[in-house]
Amino acid sequence: MAQNSKQVPEGKVLRFTDGERFSHWVHAVSFLILLFTGLAVLSVTFRPAMAIVGGIDNARMIHRVAALFFAVAVGMKFFIGDTKHHWGWIRSVFTWTKADVMHVKAFAVEFFGGHGNYPPQAKFNGGEKINSLFTIFGSIFITISGLIMWFPQYFPIGLVRIAYPIHDLSMIFMTTALIGHLYLALIHPESRAALPGMLKGYVSRGFAKAHHAAWYEEIEKQEKAGK
Repeated sequence: MAQNSKQVPEGKVLRFTDGERFSHWVHAVSFLILLFTGLAVLSVTFRPAMAIVGGIDNARMIHRVAALFFAVAVGMKFFIGDTKHHWGWIRSVFTWTKADVMHVKAFAVEFFGGHGNYPPQAKFNGGEKINSLFTIFGSIFITISGLIMWFPQYFPIGLVRIAYPIHDLSMIFMTTALIGHLYLALIHPESRAALPGMLKGYVSRGFAKAHHAAWYEEIEKQEKAGK
């Protein structure tokens, strides 16, 4: 996407559009609600906390409403509104290069505060692509299994029985990924500079050049071509 110098704040580049950020936050908030209410349905240990929403019955209702937002509202992003960037994200996540693989190999260094040795990265680096794949497949499994659990009368009993452990494992899988994601977004000394991109849309040019150099070069070319 071309950068417009009249609209982009000085020293910044546009990383995520309004549509991309809206989808991200709908997904994030709905998942957190699902996690909170789902834990109470899963274990009696968490049920006293459901007094916040009026009890376990209300928690079950809220869980199902949040599930609709999680599955339907987020799924619609590929067909309504900012479809270009969402489909571009999908294509990017499933298109791997040698640079992506090298970023993943160096990710342990990056994760613990260092700066790994890897080639210039695109808009989504190898680590972000891994996180996106976790999110995509985790969402698919948790949604399908949840649907089977919600309407068990329409499915074979064997499939219903399998849906429960799949749903729980998907929740654990996605929660683990969420914890890592929050660490990188809020605590990590270098990657937390990416957070403004998901809050306001823009990141500093320094961050873009240091962490997504290949993408930043494309932006510079677009800016020069637009002059």
